[in-house]
Amino acid sequence: MSNEDSHSYNQLLEAISHGNERAFSIFYDLFATELTRHIFSKVNDQEVAEDILHDLFLSLWKNKSRLTEIISVPAYLYSSCRYLIIAYSRKKYSKPTLQLDISSLDILDEDVPLEDRLYYRYTLDLIEKEIENLPEKCREVFKLSRSEFLSNREIAQKLQISESTVEKHINKAIKRLRSLTQPYLLIL
Repeated sequence: MSNEDSHSYNQLLEAISHGNERAFSIFYDLFATELTRHIFSKVNDQEVAEDILHDLFLSLWKNKSRLTEIISVPAYLYSSCRYLIIAYSRKKYSKPTLQLDISSLDILDEDVPLEDRLYYRYTLDLIEKEIENLPEKCREVFKLSRSEFLSNREIAQKLQISESTVEKHINKAIKRLRSLTQPYLLIL
């Protein structure tokens, strides 16, 4: 994306954030065809692709006051499409189950507004990325604790380290994740 594109997107987003419907229409026209094509390539149903696109732009309009926070417009739009496609796929292909994946609650709970679900999903992605960026041993300990639900003692035995070292790694990971998510979460 060139600086000119970025500048014109920023001008449009600024106008949209103030309720300018004409700017929103121009913004829609800039991306609708390409995004519909992209969505269609994933869902293979033109009507569904158009519905997903509609949901995306409805969400953008509802959250117009926050649009100026978007750093990369194309990346944001494609990422949002990705989550809407995942939500559609899960809804279409999922069968009732007793297992609950906490990271998909944002997508499954239709009582939660779409924009909130997308924002929550974005935050989860940030957390997952940061976990992968932790130092190797810290990441390993944290995953054993949070993903495999092992106790500190079990982790210490498995990795042949002390329990206090396990605690230090977990505290280090939590501290980094807290600092990362602080701007995104209201309650932490």
